[in-house]
Amino acid sequence: MSDLDHCLGLIRPEMSDESKFIGLTLMSDLLQSSQDLETMTRFFENMDFAFMDRMMLIEDDAVPKDAGVDAKAIRSIALDIMNCFSSHWQLLVRNEFKERVPTMLSILSASDDTGNSEKILDVMLRVSTYPQIAMILTNPGYQGTIVSFIFDTFESKGKSHEDAIQICKRTFLVIKDGYKQNPAAVLQITSGFLPTIMTMIAKRFGNPSETHKAEILKLLSESMAYLPEAYVQQHVKQHGTKTREWTKFLKSGLIQLLSTRQGILLQRLGPEWLFPDMTASYSATQSPPPKHKSPATLVSSIESLSLSESEISKKFVALVVHLTCVEVRVLMDELADDLSAQPAAQDSADSSIQAKKVRMEQVLPLAYEILEVTIGYLVNIVENEGSVDQGLFNATGLLKLQESLGGAFAAIVDYLKDLQFSASGRPEKLASNMIYLASLRILSAWLAEDDSFHGQVADIVAKLEEVVQYCEFKGKTSLLKVLQPTLERFYSLDLV
Repeated sequence: MSDLDHCLGLIRPEMSDESKFIGLTLMSDLLQSSQDLETMTRFFENMDFAFMDRMMLIEDDAVPKDAGVDAKAIRSIALDIMNCFSSHWQLLVRNEFKERVPTMLSILSASDDTGNSEKILDVMLRVSTYPQIAMILTNPGYQGTIVSFIFDTFESKGKSHEDAIQICKRTFLVIKDGYKQNPAAVLQITSGFLPTIMTMIAKRFGNPSETHKAEILKLLSESMAYLPEAYVQQHVKQHGTKTREWTKFLKSGLIQLLSTRQGILLQRLGPEWLFPDMTASYSATQSPPPKHKSPATLVSSIESLSLSESEISKKFVALVVHLTCVEVRVLMDELADDLSAQPAAQDSADSSIQAKKVRMEQVLPLAYEILEVTIGYLVNIVENEGSVDQGLFNATGLLKLQESLGGAFAAIVDYLKDLQFSASGRPEKLASNMIYLASLRILSAWLAEDDSFHGQVADIVAKLEEVVQYCEFKGKTSLLKVLQPTLERFYSLDLV
């Protein structure tokens, strides 16, 4: 009788627990050298999976002292076998394997020092790879265990932490792929996923004492990026209360995270924005005003002052818009510096150049989008008289918002002027400069609301006319579709 047949005879369901354990121990050793599908299938089909569950869940005090093995080793043997099974998708997708997933996840632990949790995550990585089984990870309880493990291993990091993050992200990707094929079915299967997981992540993110906000925000943004907009919107409709709850936590956390950039705000916008009640006559050399018992920082005030949802929204919007305006001004300064930089200094291999390129490709478009939405909000206020008192901001808040926007657009105007008088300002180059085109578009929207810049943009409009003429001459119809509406918007304004 071969070793394989001997093992198979020992692990059959009708055999005693002692025989099964001996058989599984021998099987674990045998599988180290032979993991072909035929061998694995024979083991799989003779396996007593209920006994496997008992092995994975065994408690320390359930093992006799004279057994010669402890509970950790028994769990390790069972997980080694499950890991081997998971190497073949034909076994991975079978119900007997799927039914072991909750058992394995139930013993996943950040404090595990045996390597068993790493084995479990290896299995889950394989589960997340195959569409035939990956949807099982959208179970809120299963995914909640993965997310909890991520939170609990922020300090230690390591391979297991990174594996758990990959599993979480892949689950969102699985939803995306499934939604493309069968939207109705995926919405039904994952009905509890987004409300549960987003609330879990957002609560942790919104906790004032959380020190890993940046990592949580990265996990959240990278995962959510996979989900189709239609899928998210459908969930918002179906789970309105839950959505408001987790978005409130997100806003609270973002306020705390953004407020750590107070130094930039103070430098760029002056103390009046950060401390609006500070009198002009007060200086740091004078005796400080009496201290109040209320918290000194925005972070602690979130918790101690119990801000309402509307107050959180107001602070969140104000911070985002002001920081966006600061970011735009910084980016415009960097772009202007690049215009006068020597070619030798612009080595594409330089990491700082690459980092700047990423900022221009990712941060600037987002900043312009925020500016556009903000302009739309201001337009709505103007068109609906009396809505100021009903909106996010009162008259003073709106004035501060407009002042910040004015500073950002002044920087955009300065950059456009510098650009068109530089070596890169020829029509053929401007026509292919996406930053130039995007800046013109957002500027034309702002000029419709603020006439204080009208006298400064005549040269910009004249150059735009040259670019349009060049595109007409070259037959660049796709660019003309972008440029002509912008030029017409400029023409509609009284720029004299």
